Amino acid sequence: MTLPADDPRRQLLGKHGFDAALPGIELGDVGGNTAELTLPVSEQVVNMVGTLHGGAIATLVDVAGTIAIMAADQEHRPGVTTDLNVSYFAAGRLGDTVTARARTLKSGKTLAFVSVHLSNQDGTLLAHGRMTKFMGR
Repeated sequence: MTLPADDPRRQLLGKHGFDAALPGIELGDVGGNTAELTLPVSEQVVNMVGTLHGGAIATLVDVAGTIAIMAADQEHRPGVTTDLNVSYFAAGRLGDTVTARARTLKSGKTLAFVSVHLSNQDGTLLAHGRMTKFMGR
């Protein structure tokens, strides 16, 4: 699914706020309850040992999860993050391309839940995140 230029999910991505600190972030497919982002691992997003910074991974979980929740919500609400958890499994290396695949598990009147898997171009699972959003009703 390709989103039009004025779609609120596309407008959020990398244009303002903290996710603008992820240079090269791109929005891939967005479905009924899913979203996919890619990020090249560049000097700007690595830690002192040259691997993808955990904060960048957490930001990818938050951004991809938010877009997936917006895709699932009838009003396309982004919600407010109330809980975010990330488990790290492998390092993203300089030059890798990381893909974040988010899937909304449930989107209700007041809460939404999402799961996000991050992998590199070889399919190696780098991290898994879970997020809960307050949807404001």
